[in-house]
Amino acid sequence: MQRFFIDDSLIFSKEQIHQIKVVLRMKVGSTFEGLSKSHLYKFELTSLDPFEFKVLNKEIITKENKAKITLFCCLLKGDKNELVIQKATELGIDEVILVRSSRSIGKIEKDDVNRKLTRFNKIALEATEQSKRNYPLIIDKVIDYKDIFKFDFSKKYLCYEDEKINSFHEETFSKDDTIALIIGPEGGFSLDEVNLAKDNNYKIMTLGKNILRAETASIYALSVLTFLTENNG
Repeated sequence: MQRFFIDDSLIFSKEQIHQIKVVLRMKVGSTFEGLSKSHLYKFELTSLDPFEFKVLNKEIITKENKAKITLFCCLLKGDKNELVIQKATELGIDEVILVRSSRSIGKIEKDDVNRKLTRFNKIALEATEQSKRNYPLIIDKVIDYKDIFKFDFSKKYLCYEDEKINSFHEETFSKDDTIALIIGPEGGFSLDEVNLAKDNNYKIMTLGKNILRAETASIYALSVLTFLTENNG
C-alpha cells in the first residue's frame, strides 16, 4: 500500500495528489496510507475531482527501539551521493552527514548547500515512503572532515582499505548504542585523516579483501551494521 508523509492536518501537497491521480492512477475506493510524526492513517479515496478521502483507521506511531546509526559520507561525484542517501534510507539509517574531505571529488559550494539539501531530502522522503519507514532520514548539514569529531557517539568506526584485521562481525551492539560510521570518497582517506580518526577513538575497520567503490562501501557497511544491530540489540 502506498504511503505518504503528511501532517496531522491531513493536507496532501499538489505533488502528492498528482502522484495519486496520475502516476499511481488510483480510483475511487483505492486505499493508501498517510504518516505523520505521531500517527499512521489508512485512507480510502472517495473522489478524484475534487480530491477527497475518508479515514479508515488511525494508529499511534511508537519510536523505533534500536541503535541509532549516523553515516558520515565524504562527498562523492555525480549522483552517487543521491544513491547512498536513497539506500541508507531504505536500510533504516537515522542520519546522513555529508563531509568535505581532502580527496573528495564531489563538491558542494557553501552557497549551494541549501539547494542540494532540499534535493537530497526529497530523495530521502521518496525512499522513506517506498520502504514504509516510520521516520524520515535526517540530512541537514554539510561539514568539513575535522568537524566530525565534535559529535559524540558510543561506538565509532572508519572503514579503510588498508585495514586487514578489524571486522564488524566481531562487534557487539545494544539498542541504546549511538553509532558513527565514516566512509571515504572515491580517492580514499589521507593518512592524516585516518590518524585523526584514531586520535579521536575511532576504530579502523575492514570491509573484506576486495576494494569497494565508495558508494558500494557505504551500502555494504550500513547493511552489515543494520543486520548486527537488529539481531544483537
